[in-house]
Amino acid sequence: MEFVPVRFFRPPALLALPFLAASVLPIAARADDSAAVQGMLDACYAGSGPCVIDLQGATKTLATTLKVDPELVTIRDAIFQCTMTSGTCLYVSEDGYVGKGRGGAHRLEGVALIGNKSADGVTMNYTDSQNYNIDAGMSLFNVRIVGFNHGITLGNNVWGVDMVNVIIGEGNIGIYAEPGTHNSGERSAFVGGTIYNNAVAGVDEEASCEIDFQGVSFDFNAQQMILAGPTSFTGHIENRDTGATEIVLKALEGVPPGSIYMSAGSTITVDQWDASAPKQACYVQTSLSGNNVVVPATLWGFGGKQGAVCGPGTVVTWNGGPPNFR
Repeated sequence: MEFVPVRFFRPPALLALPFLAASVLPIAARADDSAAVQGMLDACYAGSGPCVIDLQGATKTLATTLKVDPELVTIRDAIFQCTMTSGTCLYVSEDGYVGKGRGGAHRLEGVALIGNKSADGVTMNYTDSQNYNIDAGMSLFNVRIVGFNHGITLGNNVWGVDMVNVIIGEGNIGIYAEPGTHNSGERSAFVGGTIYNNAVAGVDEEASCEIDFQGVSFDFNAQQMILAGPTSFTGHIENRDTGATEIVLKALEGVPPGSIYMSAGSTITVDQWDASAPKQACYVQTSLSGNNVVVPATLWGFGGKQGAVCGPGTVVTWNGGPPNFR
């Protein structure tokens, strides 16, 4: 097998004072860098091997979507101010790039995306419904995604995505798995990081995905999780009693129903919990007996007007004891 060296694209060094001045200008006053950054990506795709685009901490304003091939490029050390008011900031896909024959596993690393609730942050999707061998997933390491409608969207042909220390917040939905996707959902892992202050939900999983959350904090999302597939969780869940059910387990026809398997050492906290006058109907809503709930040992506020778990779901405690919650 021939070794293909990884190429690095580095923009010219920026002078400190002009860069500092640009960094404090309003977003609308900045020039659009979309064409320049896409040009770096296209130069990579046209070359003879995979490459790394290292932006050395520069802030780039993006008014149009960047097309990112997950098999050909790593993007490193950048701040993207995403000003588009529809669509997505980064479209990660093999659309238009299949057959180049230089596949590899690449990633976003040390990247921050700042946007608005009219657009999405990172969308992973490959549209060919006849192909079961192309994965549009891209790993994320030390990435912050702030202010979007959907922070991360998982579409067609996306599986096995690894995300380490990813922080998603201040948007509508942190992680969104689209309904009716093709060839998607097999075992993606989120390790570390925080999903916080999202106005609709921390995660809205509508495709019966298999997701592992390991050491992740869900903090003060309007709802924490909407799940249509089996999900394992080790971490921290915290909110106030907003009156909304925190975790909703759904069921789709022909696939395993939504379930959540929480580790013994995970924690659930409802700040200022008043067991005598709860606002929420319950903490977990289930729709059929196949919605499995494994509950951790440390609970504060795991309850509601109708009890901790509503519906016919199957509830098991961390030590196999009876599900008697106070």
